[in-house]
Amino acid sequence: MISDDGKTEVKKPRRLVKHKKKTWRVTDIGDVDRFLESQRSDERRIGPLNDLPDENFFVIPSKQENVVLNQQAIKKKRSKEIGPLKCHAILTPSSAVPDPLIKRNRVRTTEERADPLILKIKQQRRAEGKIPRKYVQSIKDRQKSKEEYAQKTKKPERLRTTFDFDLWGDKGDALVIGDKSVVEADLADEVRKYTLDKMGKRIYSRPQAMFKKTTALPAVEVPHPGASYNPTFQDHQELLQKACQNESKEIHKEKKISNAIAPMLKKVSPSEKQKAWMSEMSQGLDEDDEQQDESAISASLVRPTKPKTLKQKKKAKMLKFKETHRLKLKETKKRMMALDQLRSIRRQIRKSEEEAGKRAEKRKKEKEGKLMKPAVLGRYKYEPAPLEVNLSDEIAGTLRGLKTEGNLLIDRYKSLQRRNIVEPRIRHRVVYKYKHKVFIKRSHATAQGMKVGNKSINSLLNK
Repeated sequence: MISDDGKTEVKKPRRLVKHKKKTWRVTDIGDVDRFLESQRSDERRIGPLNDLPDENFFVIPSKQENVVLNQQAIKKKRSKEIGPLKCHAILTPSSAVPDPLIKRNRVRTTEERADPLILKIKQQRRAEGKIPRKYVQSIKDRQKSKEEYAQKTKKPERLRTTFDFDLWGDKGDALVIGDKSVVEADLADEVRKYTLDKMGKRIYSRPQAMFKKTTALPAVEVPHPGASYNPTFQDHQELLQKACQNESKEIHKEKKISNAIAPMLKKVSPSEKQKAWMSEMSQGLDEDDEQQDESAISASLVRPTKPKTLKQKKKAKMLKFKETHRLKLKETKKRMMALDQLRSIRRQIRKSEEEAGKRAEKRKKEKEGKLMKPAVLGRYKYEPAPLEVNLSDEIAGTLRGLKTEGNLLIDRYKSLQRRNIVEPRIRHRVVYKYKHKVFIKRSHATAQGMKVGNKSINSLLNK
């Protein structure tokens, strides 16, 4: 700026106060954004422009190249080649911009994470021919799985569709008559099952418990020699002694039950009964008042608990720490002492193994003993039948004059129970008689009501 004196004056820069709204200016940066966006799109499509050669920017095709390009375009249209799938195209990177962070974090492989020293030792062992056991086992398992898969993938034998032989010949007759030839024939499992099903001779799988014996008792037990029609004196006396023992056991059992029930069946007079009832009903009435008085006195005497002081808490903490330290020392001493007691420990282990063997032998004997006894199959226990014995004066010495004892049907039924074929039962002789339900029909009820009503009206008129 030129002043009146002819001198040029330098304009001082205007001092702006930036915290005032007056100095705010709105600048248009649209052209900058457009330039940057175009630059980014070029980088995404073809990469940085500065690194590309000039041939990528300017191409002057010749006439021959134009003809080739046109032919290629026509072929593409005609063949309609399928491009890459959309699902795969989404996964491909859409930008040609290189990653600015070359050493970006990634998940390392197991070999990269492994200790280099351990890897070196493994390589040395592998070079010496030492393979770890787990790898050897894995190779065996892989080979085994391959063999199993090869067996599984065998195609099943197809059903016969072409019949180039006489159906009613020898082969057909053998197939129809017996199932043994079908089972032994070289057929697929499906064909064998189908044939046996149609023949009605298929054997279905049965449980293994079906073939196990639940008892070792014989079906028909040999009776005692004293039960013979002409026994020896000694055998007959043994049988009588056995029957006497069984009878004495039954008498003792009945006596025990009667002694237990006798006090309950004692006769009581009505006055004694009333007195006992009053004493039972008045139990605890006076005691409740006494307990309330005692609880009130004890509640008044209880002192309120005071909280622990800081000194007491520190002392308790110190005592607890000392106790834990003492227990740790005790445990370490026990472990050290256990090292010196290896011989005694071995002796104890040997002793425990012997005891376990004895227990197993005992269990085996008990299992065998259970087979000689009837099992518990229901709510009732098995009761053996009474001994069939003849007294000395009842022995005739001949079959014709023998007095029969027992019943053959009962003997066989008890044998079935003893051999766990039939569960023990008790015959219930109580017959439940239900009360008949009586009801009046609706028609009868209305007719009866009408009769009653007529009677009441007639009685009123007569009065």
